[in-house]
Amino acid sequence: MRALKSALQNHPLRVKALRDGSVPAPDRARFPDVPRTRGLLRALAALFVFGLISPAQTATGQREDGETVRIVARIVDADSNDGLEDAVIQLSGLAARHVTGADGTVAFDAPLGRYDLTVRRSGYATLSGGFRVLRPGDFTLTLRPLDEDEIGGPARLIVRVIDSALGSPVAGAGVTLARGRQAITNADGRVEFRGLDSELAHLTIDRIGYATRTEPVALHPERTTAVEVALTVEAVALQPIRVEVRSRYLENRGYYRRLDQGVVMRLLTRQTIEDRQSHLLSDAFAYIPGLRIDRPTTHRAVLQARDCELAIFVDGIEWNPDIEGSVNIDQIPPHWVEAAEVYWGSRTPPQFWGRNNGGCGSAVIWTRQATRGN
Repeated sequence: MRALKSALQNHPLRVKALRDGSVPAPDRARFPDVPRTRGLLRALAALFVFGLISPAQTATGQREDGETVRIVARIVDADSNDGLEDAVIQLSGLAARHVTGADGTVAFDAPLGRYDLTVRRSGYATLSGGFRVLRPGDFTLTLRPLDEDEIGGPARLIVRVIDSALGSPVAGAGVTLARGRQAITNADGRVEFRGLDSELAHLTIDRIGYATRTEPVALHPERTTAVEVALTVEAVALQPIRVEVRSRYLENRGYYRRLDQGVVMRLLTRQTIEDRQSHLLSDAFAYIPGLRIDRPTTHRAVLQARDCELAIFVDGIEWNPDIEGSVNIDQIPPHWVEAAEVYWGSRTPPQFWGRNNGGCGSAVIWTRQATRGN
């Protein structure tokens, strides 16, 4: 987790807004006219006194030491002084973005140092300026609402996904917005969303072999926002390989070929018998769908399917009915059985057709003694 956090800090999300025609626009919005900024200037002045925002020119992302402090920010409307939900706050050089809640407040941790602070929200002029973190505290900033002639129609979002180490595009990455819209990046690692009318896009980028990343992005009406997201490679846990040493006896009798080709209708394995701790073989067969166990007496069980009796083959040899006119499956101890194939109807292989059951079907039992070559 520490390595992943470090990788994200080294590859922060890059966002730029483009006017119509995809001409790059300044990343910072200019401050509005003086009458509308009085509340903003008062907030900034308070922060100068408090020691959070520095009036001096800042070096982007310059940290003074490793200490981290808690900061509480509140973003309000310049006219109504109401808290603004979904305002996005970013400090230069840090990967994290902080989104205000319903009351316009968000709390976050930041290392001591000098930064460029940027606050964006759809429908408001972007605010940016020098920000110096000196100690824990809280501050309030105001955003100016855009005039009606400044507010346009739906926004457009372009997302480009790259590998954080190589810088190469990542194709086939899933990019999902909060409301369920989803697209897959092309060979250039790009995907585009049009007609977005929400004020904030919560992006989730997912690709096998990479760590999933979620980022908030402020949208701007009638403008294109281009986002570049760097994904960090993440090891994927693979299922262990399964090694099976097959019995030569069963292989010579076509058992594995029938399994591999999907010929076997139902299969009873040694593992199933042991897992169910079956004391009678009929108890193990009872779990096979489509079979019925006929118990004429307490110590006798006959396998049936479609109301007819299955022929019983043991190690390839058909057992004859006993004096009762049927084969008692429970005379075979469960611990003798390695596997059993079950067939009925037309899917029964010709070599396992019973002599006297009219093609009803068969249970083909393979014993552990035979499969081990004894």
